[in-house]
This record gives sequence, C-alpha cells and structure tokens, in this order.
Amino acid sequence: MARILNHNAWHLVATGLFFSAFCVAVRAQSEGFDATLSTPIVIDTNTGDLVASENAQLSYGDWLISADEIRLNRQTNRAIATGNVIFTRYDIRLVADLLDYSLDDQQARAENFRVGNGKYFVSGSLLVGNPNNFKFENINFHPGEPGTYLFKARANEIAIVDQKEIQGRRISFKLGVVPFFIIPNVSQPIDAERNIFKANLDYSGHIGGAIGGEARVPINSNFRAGGNLALTTKRGILAGPAFEYNFDENEKTSFGSFTSGFIDDSLEEIAPDLITGNPIDDERFFAEWQHNQNWGDSGALTAYGRWWSDSEVTREFNEDSFDEMQDPDTYIEANYSGENWQTTLFSRISPNHFQTFTERLPELRFDFFPTQIAKGLTHSGSISFAKLRNDKLNEFPIKSKADRVDAYYGFRHTRPLKSGVTLTTKAGVKAIHYFDNVLGTEASDFGLFSPYRLTPLSIFGDYTHALQRPSIKEGTRGYGDLGFDLKFTAYSQREFKNEVWNIDGIRHIFEPVISYRYAPDLDSNTANATFDIPAFSNYLTPIDLEDRRDIDSIGEHNITRVEFRNRIQTKDEEYGSRDLARLDFAIDYLVDDFNQGQDFSDFVSDIEITPAPWLKLDFFSRYSLEESFTRELNTSVAITDPGYWKVGFGNHFLRSHIEQYFAFCEYSLNENLKVYAVAKFDQKSDTYYEQRIGFMQRALEKYGIKYELRFYEGNRRESDFGVRIGIDLFDE
Repeated sequence: MARILNHNAWHLVATGLFFSAFCVAVRAQSEGFDATLSTPIVIDTNTGDLVASENAQLSYGDWLISADEIRLNRQTNRAIATGNVIFTRYDIRLVADLLDYSLDDQQARAENFRVGNGKYFVSGSLLVGNPNNFKFENINFHPGEPGTYLFKARANEIAIVDQKEIQGRRISFKLGVVPFFIIPNVSQPIDAERNIFKANLDYSGHIGGAIGGEARVPINSNFRAGGNLALTTKRGILAGPAFEYNFDENEKTSFGSFTSGFIDDSLEEIAPDLITGNPIDDERFFAEWQHNQNWGDSGALTAYGRWWSDSEVTREFNEDSFDEMQDPDTYIEANYSGENWQTTLFSRISPNHFQTFTERLPELRFDFFPTQIAKGLTHSGSISFAKLRNDKLNEFPIKSKADRVDAYYGFRHTRPLKSGVTLTTKAGVKAIHYFDNVLGTEASDFGLFSPYRLTPLSIFGDYTHALQRPSIKEGTRGYGDLGFDLKFTAYSQREFKNEVWNIDGIRHIFEPVISYRYAPDLDSNTANATFDIPAFSNYLTPIDLEDRRDIDSIGEHNITRVEFRNRIQTKDEEYGSRDLARLDFAIDYLVDDFNQGQDFSDFVSDIEITPAPWLKLDFFSRYSLEESFTRELNTSVAITDPGYWKVGFGNHFLRSHIEQYFAFCEYSLNENLKVYAVAKFDQKSDTYYEQRIGFMQRALEKYGIKYELRFYEGNRRESDFGVRIGIDLFDE
C-alpha cells in the first residue's frame, strides 16, 4: 500500500516544483541579480524600476519569465511579473497571475498559479514564503495531467516550517469527484517515511462491495494513532485501532506498528476453517503488532505478534497481511553482540487455537563465533537452553514438553595445498540433553502411525522407521563431528564482444567442492523428542552439525557432498563485472545408509541466466536418482524493456502436490499510465485459478492508483469475480 502523504510527495510539490526551479537558481548568484530584461524598456522615475510591457521577457541562466508586464529593480534586487505570467525551465513550467521575487530576503509570492513537469500537476491560489518557510493555499495535486475521473489530492493549506515540518489543513483525496478520505489537520517531519493512510475500494462475491482504509494521524513527531475501517455490503463493518511509533536518539532507535480489526460477520453460513475443518464463529478479529529496536551495533530487539480469531480472517478482510504471511507467527527476540560472540533470548508462543507448533518458553542461546587461535586454525561453539512445548504433531495430540540443552564445540583448520586448491578439516562434538521430557501421550496409543517413529533420524529425512519408540523422560544424545572440505578454484578468460547483449569479454569461474562429514553416535541413550524435526525444504540439509536446526532428529550419519559451482561473467559497462550465468549443482552420497535403503539424496540444480539486463531465466530442480523421477521443478523467464513493457512466464511443480503455470505482462502507455494482466493455471484441477487485469495511474513518485478486475476458478474461498480500486507500488 502506498504512503499517500510523505516527504517525497509534498517536498516535491513544495520545493522541487517551484523553489528548486526559481529561488535556488537565483540564490546561486550572491553578488547581484544578473538577469536580462527584454527591450523596449521604460524607467519608472518614481520607483527606479526597469519596466518592460511589450512582449516582456526576463531571462536568467536556463530559465525564462514572460508576462504582460515585468518590473526589475537592480537596487533592491526585486522582480515583479504580472498578467499571464509564464515561468519556464527545461524541466518545469509555471503559469500565474503574479510572480514576485526578492533576492535579498529570498521571498517569493505567486498568485493563482499552475505548475507541472509532465509527471505532476499542481495548482493553487497562493504560494508565499522563502525556501525555509513557505505555504500553499487552496492547492490541488494531480499525477500526470488533470482528469475528471482520475486521482486528485486537495488541501486548504500546506506549509513548510523551517524545512523540518509539513503542516496541512483540510486535506482531501478524491477519485474523480468522489472524496474517499479527508484529514482535518496534519503535522509531520518533512523527512517522515510513514503512512498517513491506506485505502481500498473493492467488490467480490463473497464480501460484496467494500470501501475501507487505515488512517494514522500524527499525534506528535514520534507517534501516530488512528484506526482501521472497512464497510462491506454482505459481511458488515470491520473496525479496530491502529497506531505506529518511531524514536531515534543518537544510536538508539525503535519503531513499530499495530493494526487490528473486529467484525460481527453477518454472513448466514461462514465456510469452515480450511486447516482444522472446525466451524468459524461470527465474531471475528485480527490484531497484529511488530517492533524493532536497536542499541547501536551491539543490541537489538525484534518482536512480532499475530492474533487471529481463525485462519481465514485476514484472507477475507486484510488481504495485504494474508499475502505476507498465511501462517501467523508470534515471537520476541533480543540479542546482544560482542566482538566475537552473541547472546540471544528468543521466545515463540502460539496464541491462536487453530494452529500449533513448538513453543519456546523461552530459549536462551550463546554463540561463540569462529576465532583464530593459530595460523589457519579457528575454534567456535554454542550452547542453548530451551523450555519447549508442543501440543500436536502432524495432527497427533502428543501433549509434549521438555527442558533441553544443546551444545556444540569444534575446530577448523584451513590451508592451501597449491594454487587454486584449499583443504579445510574440522572436528567437534555435539551434545543434546533432555530434562523432564514429559510426553503426555505414549507411542503405543497411536499404533503404526505414531509420530515418534520420526526420531531420531539421519540427515536425509526420508522417514522409514516403523517401530514405536519409547518415551524416555531424561537422557543425553551425543555425536562426534569429523570431516573436511576440499575446494578447487579454476577460471578461464577469452575475448568476445557482442553489442546486442552488451558482452565485453567472458570469464568462467569453476569451483568444485567435495565435503565429507562423519557424525558417530557417542553411546547415546534412546532419549528423543519431536520438537525440532525436519521441515519441508527445497535445498539440501545443512551439512555442518552446528548449523542443523532439526536438533531432535539428528542421528549418526556418514555422508559425502559434491558441489559444482559455476559463474560466467563479463565486464560491466560502469564498474567491475556482472554475472551472465550462475550454474550450481549438488548431491549427497550416504556412505553408510544405516539400513535406510537409500544411497543418494536428490540431485539439485540451481541455474540463473542473465545474458542481458533485460532478460532473466531461472531454473531449479530436484531429481531423484534412486527412483528416476523429477521431484521438483520451478522455472521462470522474464523479459523487460524498462519504462515500456515487461512479460514473463514460468511454472511450479512439486511431485504429487503442485503443477501450476503462470504468465504476466505489463505495458506502459506513458510514464504515468500502464496496463497489466496476470494468469495462473493449475494442471491438476484444469482451471485458471487466478486471473487479474488492471490499469494503473501514477499518484505519487513511487505509488499509483490501481483499478483491477479479478477472476477466480476452482474450489477456493474467494468468489469467482472481484473488482478492486487501491493503491500500490507503481514500478514493482
């Protein structure tokens, strides 16, 4: 959503469109008003003014003023133009009834003015002041040229105070003749980047017609408060408070925001929760808070809270939030860093009844970063204590909680074997200890589908354990960590030129890497848990034991990883080099499969080709050597002619889950207007599950008004058709 009233907009209107073109240019001459007045010239004996009234023009540097009459007084360094005043410079044009400028006090006055530069058009009854303090009265702002049915902003008064603060009175925003937001008064720092409001007009079958916005009005320079409001024809009224804050004191900074909404949903039959299948209550709400704080370079605090009544509330009533995160997360993290260490306190809770995950109540962690103790030799380590809780795993009600300590310490030694060949060896130990590991439900209660069959496992995460595992309440698992990385680096260059692709010479950098890791079991007992286990991932599991986050599933493993990294580069027109292609390939070989029946991981290919700045091709795949099929394939092609058009297409494929295709195109009618279209097709359901056609008009420097039609097919919560008028990034 756009920042409708920010320093980019009003600073451009106020200083960029007039004073940077007029006052600053004149101020550059400190010794006098060295301007030229056209002839014939008459001298006013009463005032000493030079007066031109026949095709009158006043030129100064690269700007020109023409008017019915122009008076120039070289004693007072003052110029006054009256009647059909036209001020022009190569990048701007201003028309007014009167233009009065005094060089000595840099005071300017323009009456009934209109000014624009092609991208923006501003008109008003009065502009008066100097570059540091000035104001507009009865001002109208249009992106591009004025139009009856297009976006317009109006204010009774806009003032700049000491080049530090913007003050406004009776500011309104309209689409055509219809006002959709009004701010009685506003005051904010001129360099503020924060929102005044967000607004949307929308129609969809499941919501009906909707008009809404989020306003945050400045209370002072650090705090804004307002509300979130949406009026819908089918579902009722959604409303809730919203605020944001920003404090900056030397190296101590903090900022954050809160938004919320509550609605008594008037729909007769609300579709059930897509995750749990449970019915959804008609009293629905969301509340979201985020906070960031820094103490110089040493300390930081980050917090994020999302409290939803059900999993679908933001999907239906706060689309921007849902697009950002479909699975709400609530956590707080504080860390403090020293020269080669960091302490972190982290807590994650689950306030929403429809979801469950491992809660950390909390986790305290200390990291000792790699530190050199001899030439080529470093040591590092970490230790964490976590109080964990999980009520459900893969839909099984396990009611599990535990106190766990996880520690690692190791050494690395790096030395060059010869030019282009480097060997790194490592040795370490990892220990995991459980205190009071309480499992509320025994494995025997689940039969063959016990979730405990998942742990502990090898690095691959292809779960083949079928036996139930006992619920050991206390114990320790320990593993050694031995291995090496053998890295080769080679390159070749050749002269080659191609003006079409802007290629000037080609360089190929080839880096094969062979990594080996052996993690022997150091006489561990059978203590296990299901808090931190493997999650879905496109890429290979981190090979280093200290980087693994699936702590509860770590088991003895003996593995070799082979990687081939390629870079193809050419000279950049401005500086250095740019990548024409990046081609990375990797695969793991399980030296000892520990009776899992698997020797190889998926073969991973990750390719990015950019032969020219206007063309980009991406390719990612995972191929199963064991079963001879493609497990995952993602591709995309994008062609861009900056400022004119762009087109792209691609696919997402995940075996047995997803097979989807997409295409998009965008065409700029001019620098302020563009049209676009998006289509997404699902092969499994044989439907175009999403189509969007839109028109966008630039409203500010970075943002625009979006007019969009949406069409949906298939089994989804949204209705088949929707219309939206909103604000979004213009050049995204």
